Amino acid sequence: MDAQQIAEKVRDLVVGSIRDEFKEFKAEVRGQLEGFRVALDTMNKRLDGLERRMDSLERRMDSLDAKIDAVREELSARIDAVREELTARIDETNRRIDSVREELTARIDETNKRIDLLSTRLEENTRELGELKAEIVALRSRQEIIEDLVRRVRKLEDKVFA
Repeated sequence: MDAQQIAEKVRDLVVGSIRDEFKEFKAEVRGQLEGFRVALDTMNKRLDGLERRMDSLERRMDSLDAKIDAVREELSARIDAVREELTARIDETNRRIDSVREELTARIDETNKRIDLLSTRLEENTRELGELKAEIVALRSRQEIIEDLVRRVRKLEDKVFA
């Protein structure tokens, strides 16, 4: 056997061994690639699930936003209605207060006029009472004088007719 044949045999053996190793490596890489593909498929499925959940959450959030907006609008309308009602009530109460105040002012003014009139009449009556007292004092003095004169006249009559 010659060197060339030996070299070919060694080469065939080495190439065969390399082929076998390469086949094993290829099978191993295929297995790993298959594992990666399975892992990627699993991750893709999980990502798809997450995307579906995100879409569902976004729809729910949009729905909640719409509900919040509707409730906000309803509450704003209610608040406006209550505000208008309260404003009307306050205005009516203010009108009533003004009416009562005007009525009480008129009554107080009338009462003050009556008090002034009564005060004037009381002053007049007091003045007249003072005048009457002075007249009574004068009349009593005259009466005493008259009584004294009547006594004297009786004494004189008694003396003259006796």
